[in-house]
Amino acid sequence: MDFSQFVNHFIALLVISNPLSALPAVLRITENQSLEEKRRTGITSAIAVGIIYLIITWIGLPLLRILGIQIPAFQVAGGLILLIMSLSMLSAEESPIKATPQEQKEKLASSGAIVPLAIPIIAGPGAISSLIVSVNQNPSLIDQMMISASAMLVAFVMGILLYFASNMERFLGKSGINIINRLGGLILASISIQILANGLIAIFPALR
Repeated sequence: MDFSQFVNHFIALLVISNPLSALPAVLRITENQSLEEKRRTGITSAIAVGIIYLIITWIGLPLLRILGIQIPAFQVAGGLILLIMSLSMLSAEESPIKATPQEQKEKLASSGAIVPLAIPIIAGPGAISSLIVSVNQNPSLIDQMMISASAMLVAFVMGILLYFASNMERFLGKSGINIINRLGGLILASISIQILANGLIAIFPALR
């Protein structure tokens, strides 16, 4: 993995993690908290995301192999998940894949920093799928270390955004967040189609 691939992976994972979709969630979760508590919730969530991403990077692919799941099949499933998420982003809606109605209720009744904010709202199926596919495409130890560094950088950026969530909401406004969300959805749709196409070609070589 060279530097350009590192940057591409970072941007893709950041888009998939969709920090702007996490802003409304963290604001709802922390609406009755003080500013200090809100910021602590954001930092806790970012740390949890970083840990989750590291675990997936290093044991996700071996776990798939233990379960007997082939990477092309996982690419197709992951591509479909990302496509559904991108359609929700294009509509400026929260994807139903990221949080069930029960999780929506739970996040109003607890601090929600780890569940459901860190997982599944930020570190959801799309991000997990993307990490596992990246590790499969770049299997060397150095590559995995670079993927880990990219994931940690994403968690760091998420931490900054969540820390200043209240300020960003006032600065961007609902319309601004929706516009950026839609642009991210378009990028994510392109990524999902590419992952889906790679998986289908691997399963059906005649499609080449």
